[in-house]
Amino acid sequence: PGRALVPTTGARGVSWLLALLRGIGAGAVLFGTVALSHAEDANGRFAVKGAGTLPCKVLTAEREKKSNGYFLIGGWVEGYLSAHNRYVDDTFDITSFESTELLLAVIGDHCAKHPEDRLYPVVNAMIAKLAEERVRTTSERIQVSDGTRTTMLYQATIRRIQEALAAKQLYQGDADGTFSDATKTALAAFQKGINFEATGFPDQATLWRLLRK
Repeated sequence: PGRALVPTTGARGVSWLLALLRGIGAGAVLFGTVALSHAEDANGRFAVKGAGTLPCKVLTAEREKKSNGYFLIGGWVEGYLSAHNRYVDDTFDITSFESTELLLAVIGDHCAKHPEDRLYPVVNAMIAKLAEERVRTTSERIQVSDGTRTTMLYQATIRRIQEALAAKQLYQGDADGTFSDATKTALAAFQKGINFEATGFPDQATLWRLLRK
């Protein structure tokens, strides 16, 4: 859910998000402590299909052109995530809030620095980090809107937001998974503290800073 390959950050789009992610070291958060290892069978072999066989430099080139190839790679990532959700135990959704756009920006940032890495191990390393805070069981999706933007968040993710804000002494309410006025006010205070526009809207960059940095 929530992985449509359309801009989710307003008119500034992917280029703005990528610049922001570089500024906050997003790639380092996901890849800094994870070895890029291949999954293998008992004989040390594993069949990788589709875009996973491509080197990072292909993603970098296609992203710059915003080509059909770039969106096809995005489709491969979405399919890989869906298969992970289907076949890995104790997993409802490996992504608790991250859109495909955000994930491609993070992968792209890594690929710009490591052009010869293959996409499969890069995505696999990212999944290993995402798994720590995955949505483990079915969770209701809650619509959050500020009048101009709308997003859908799992109730479980909203509870995490509330807990993270409470840990920073910005939120005093219950972690009940309701995006209340108090939650919005606390999120706006967090945004102000990190020099973001204090809208109180749970956009991708804000949630990345709050929940993953």
